[in-house]
Amino acid sequence: MTFPRRLAAMVVLALFPVGFLAGADSGKIEFGFHYGSWSLNLLKPVFESLADEFGEQIKNKQLDKIELDRPDLDFRVKSFRNEIDFDSSGRTFGFDIRWYPGGEEGSFSLGLSVVKTKMSFGIKKIQTELFLENTISRQEIGFMAEGSGEVTANPLAVLLSLRWDIAPRAVVHPYITLGFGAAGVSAWDETTLRYDFRGTLTVPDEAPETIAESGTKTLLQLKAEDRQRKIDEGSPEEPFDYPIRFFPFVQFHFGLKAKVTRFVHLLVDFGVLDGFALRGGLAIRI
Repeated sequence: MTFPRRLAAMVVLALFPVGFLAGADSGKIEFGFHYGSWSLNLLKPVFESLADEFGEQIKNKQLDKIELDRPDLDFRVKSFRNEIDFDSSGRTFGFDIRWYPGGEEGSFSLGLSVVKTKMSFGIKKIQTELFLENTISRQEIGFMAEGSGEVTANPLAVLLSLRWDIAPRAVVHPYITLGFGAAGVSAWDETTLRYDFRGTLTVPDEAPETIAESGTKTLLQLKAEDRQRKIDEGSPEEPFDYPIRFFPFVQFHFGLKAKVTRFVHLLVDFGVLDGFALRGGLAIRI
């Protein structure tokens, strides 16, 4: 069973205890929907580390392209240098179910959310300097390239959250939400890397040659390719892998809730959802 199917099963099973609890005379259940923008924040150290890994994978693509275009050359890598600059953007939406054990005027609530987030990390600049050596003539071969790329992840996560409504009797009142959750390893597997580069290959006694390529790979494909490359080269280095085996989510939001009617509430909140999220939503209480 794939992770999204397991996720759906978890949500369905979770509805039973929440619905049972909401049936108590003093309890209230609330269904909500939210949508908003997302940008990088909390996960920045993780993706800065990944950016270095992506830079090496793009370097490998450059070497593969050089070997394909110049099969007459037999070379080894002496050194290389990458400079990478990136930014981020995205969006998030989801559904949640909240239980207020204190009823309509209760402050504390427990929630279960299903959240889909698109995280895009634009690699605005990749500058690569490769220094190669012809293993036969011992001549040095240079390759200077510039490129760009984009890393896109679309994790589907389940979050358990605690919320405190401040002055819940007021027509408009603030609230604080703290939540934790995760998406499965498939969120990493299906993350894509789009890349393009154009560079100049300099071989002694030859005219400079332009080499360019573009493509899209999933992280799962990059893992398999890098593992095979390490085997073929007999390299003792560990192949490319994910920093952690699941996709974590941490939520800490401040918000405002406005009562449109006794049963319908409008919400807007901002804060941490791995990155920075600004969201609007609608909640219906029964």
